Amino acid sequence: MADSEFPEPQPGPSWEQLRVRLACSAGVAVVQLAIFWEFVVRSLPFLWPPVEPITQWVSFIMISAGSFVVISGFFGTLIADQIYKRYLADGR
Repeated sequence: MADSEFPEPQPGPSWEQLRVRLACSAGVAVVQLAIFWEFVVRSLPFLWPPVEPITQWVSFIMISAGSFVVISGFFGTLIADQIYKRYLADGR
């Protein structure tokens, strides 16, 4: 039997790295908003009041908001991890 039957815990990213990820994700969200500004402006009338069927309205909101959150989070994390490893990791 091995010394321990549980693997050694792997700590997650540091608070500093999480802050870099959040900042880069916010930056990507701003760029994404600038690129799709016309779509956002044209979509605003569809947001309120809710349209029938209500499921169509909820789906539109979920897809629109979700795409901004997922895309900015994904690309922001990729960019932030590269920046953190290259410039901020301090030889860790």
